[in-house]
Parts: sequence; C-alpha cells; structure tokens
Amino acid sequence: MGPCIEIDHNFWNTLALKKQKLLYILHDIQIGGVEVALLSAIPDLHSHFELKVMVLGSIDSNMTEHLSSEQKACLIPFDYKLSKYPLVIPKMVRFILRFAPDIMICTLWRASLLGVIAKKLSPRLRFVSFIHNTAFFHRFDRLFSQAAIRHADAIFTDSRATAAFVAQRFAPSVPIEVISFFTNHSPEFKAAPPLNNQDVRFMFLGRISAVKNLPLAIDTIRFLTDRGYHVSLDVYGRDDGMLETISEYIRNKQLEDRVRYQGEVNGDRKTETFRNHHFLIQLSANEGMAMSVAEAMQNGVVCFVTPVGEIPNYATDMRTAIFADISTAGAFGNSLKKLESVIADPLVYDRISSGSYESLKTAGTYSESLIRSILKIRG
Repeated sequence: MGPCIEIDHNFWNTLALKKQKLLYILHDIQIGGVEVALLSAIPDLHSHFELKVMVLGSIDSNMTEHLSSEQKACLIPFDYKLSKYPLVIPKMVRFILRFAPDIMICTLWRASLLGVIAKKLSPRLRFVSFIHNTAFFHRFDRLFSQAAIRHADAIFTDSRATAAFVAQRFAPSVPIEVISFFTNHSPEFKAAPPLNNQDVRFMFLGRISAVKNLPLAIDTIRFLTDRGYHVSLDVYGRDDGMLETISEYIRNKQLEDRVRYQGEVNGDRKTETFRNHHFLIQLSANEGMAMSVAEAMQNGVVCFVTPVGEIPNYATDMRTAIFADISTAGAFGNSLKKLESVIADPLVYDRISSGSYESLKTAGTYSESLIRSILKIRG
C-alpha cells in the first residue's frame, strides 16, 4: 500500500529488549510533525530504553501534558540562541559523552552537528541520522545533514520518498530504514462528517511557513466563494514567520469572514478538529511524509493536496484524495474545477472520504516502527 507498515499484533508481546541508553536529539518540542511523532513514542521508548531527549530549544508544556512526570524528566532543554553556539557546543557535547548513549538519533541540522562531533569523539556509539525531507532549506541544513549522513551507522527517513532521495543523492553504505509517521492507529469509525455543499468546511494543519503555500489555499476559498459555495477555512498551526503576511493576504482577498486563524491544536483536540471539517488543504511545494495529510486521511477527511514527497505513495487521486497541480496558473485552475466537482456531488465526496479512511486502517505507528528499526541497528 505504499509506506504504511502493517500492524504486528504480536510485536509488543514478543519484544525483549535489554535496556540500553538511547539519546534522541531534536530542535524544539513545538507543533510539528517531527515533534508530535516523537512525543507519541516517548512512553514506549521510556519503557524499553534508558531514555534522554536533548531538546535544542524550547519545550511547549501543552505538548507534553499527556506524559508522566518520569517521562517528562527525560526531556532535557538546551535552549540557546544560535549566536551562542560557538560557546555552548562544548557543554552540549560533554552532556552527550557523559550520558554515553549506546544509540544516538539526531534529527534536523543542529542535532546533526552535535551528532557528528560526538561520533568522532566516541566512535563506539551507534549514530543514526534521521532525515525528514527531500530538500535542504539553507546552507547549514545542507552542510550538517550531509555530514551526518556520511558519519552515520544507519539512516532513518520519514518516508520512501525521502529514502529514495538519500539513496540517489548520497549512495550511503549504511542501511536506510523508513519509519512510519502515523502517530496513532486509525479510529474505529470514520470521523469526517457527511458533506452538505451548502456548508463546506476546509482546514489547514501545519506550520505557517512559506513552503506551505497558504496564499493558494486562500485563493481556493476565494474561487469557491465566487462560484456561490458557502465555504470556510480554519488555519491551525504555529506561526513560522508568515502569519502577518497571510493575514494581510486574507484582508486583500476580502475573506476575513471565511478564513480564520485558530492557533495551534494538538492531542485530543485534533480528533475533534477532524470531525468538524470536510476537507484538509495542503498545497506545499515539497514535503516529506506530510503527517497532517496522513492523519486527516485516517479520519476520512478528504485532502486537496499537491502530490509531493511521500503523498503519492499513500494517496491516489480521486480515490483517496484530490491531487492539485500548482505548476502553472492554468493547471491550478483545472485542479480547482476538479475540487468543485467533488463538492458538487456528495456521493463522490463520500466515496473518496471512505476510500481514504479504509486505505490506512492497517497502518502501524511511529512508536512500533521506530523501536523495530532501533532493534535492527543496535550493537
């Protein structure tokens, strides 16, 4: 079915893992696919390993409220400005070496920098570079992610698309493991509501950043409004520097009553959010796993998405999602007409919604997949 890892119902019954020291290094604990996935796995990781999570930034307490006090104690913040890094890197590396992990997983570029240094100083530790995208976003990302790939004992990726990118671009001699990014099993029943084309509710869930192409999502609402549909768009996510620009774009399109920023959403509220929307819209230029799309599909929300990154491996146009072509204005116009044809026919909508839900019912979780892959590479 693509990247989905089937549930192994005997997995947790047969897992016999000697408690080794596991260090996981990432940037922040904030809203985002990488962070949400890790938090979903912390209870199991804490149970099976001597776990520490090195956080190179801030920790949002709302994101960790579901964890026990022991599990929260695994999260160790090192919240320093980048300008301070020349001074504090020795301190952070000393922390790694004193903990002396058996396995160290580094995700994103600052973590990769520390991982490479620690691996050079302690060659015995098993170093895993976790890659999450099919592009590098700036020169530091490129420099330190590539260094991590060269020095890693294994490479984890969030999708087959990212794995193919790493294999083709760098041809590493170490194994590449694809980790499922489904944080939960599918709900017992499809959550998305039936479509009433007199009240069509869209949502966006992700960081408010340039790569997400939110102006195109707003253009979609303008197009459908001009065609006579009563549509709305709720935008959920953390501001990554684009919220003011997006708000101005909404005002210019005179859509203040149709497009609303709803802040961040996580945990149990996410399921409630899926229940209250018919469509998820994500028109990114590039993606890795596109976790919000996968989660929406698990709940039967119909996704209007660009088929980038891993998305074509777990979604099919007009069967389990609606693919958008944003390559030219004309191509995007045709995609908007395709979307309108689904809104105009509740039976087609229901077919895609049900197909989406059914296609991912057997997908395994991040926690299961991550521990299984660690078992393969541990020394």
